[in-house]
Amino acid sequence: MNGKYEVIEQGKAILLTLLSLVASISIALFIVINISPLFVTVPKHLLGLSHQTILSDYSRIITYLQFPGNHLLELKYIPITRSAVNHFKDVKRLILLNELLIFITGPSLVYLLKIQKRQNQLWRLILPFQMLFILLIFGGFVGLTNFNSCFIKFHYLVFSNMDWVFNPTTNPVIQLMPESFFELLFGLWFIIVLVILLLIWGWIKLTLSIFFNKS
Repeated sequence: MNGKYEVIEQGKAILLTLLSLVASISIALFIVINISPLFVTVPKHLLGLSHQTILSDYSRIITYLQFPGNHLLELKYIPITRSAVNHFKDVKRLILLNELLIFITGPSLVYLLKIQKRQNQLWRLILPFQMLFILLIFGGFVGLTNFNSCFIKFHYLVFSNMDWVFNPTTNPVIQLMPESFFELLFGLWFIIVLVILLLIWGWIKLTLSIFFNKS
């Protein structure tokens, strides 16, 4: 009986650790999307437009991607082809799914962590979190050192068409988002994921420390 109980409780701890990861990934992605305009580099003399004008169209893309009621992507200054619009529509579905995940995983994580605290089971999260950090650091290293290959494989895996291949001549918007831009955002996303997980880890350690000091 005790053996079965231990397996169940440890299984809960592993699932809660995975839930922490999913919530952290979703929240970090939301943050990175919204701070991405800060890292856009506008090439000189792009379409003969000012930096602010170009950024206003980039902001329209960000707004379109995140709001379900916005069904039409229209840029005022930068020309864009139908295939590019279709790609942004595919991306929009993923981002809206991510926002849904935030609303589901965030409150669920807080609720379940409180239950684990009330039942004095937070200590079971220590080992799964340690393993998670090791795997994350390894995965982040591989992702950053092989970003180009991983980036392309990701697109082949996630998208069922080739609309993501932009021609800079017909879709100059891609000049705002070169590979180096996405690599930077990936690095920021990875750091934010780690920070969120470290905050959860820190709360667990602090809660355990308070509990043991009272005992």
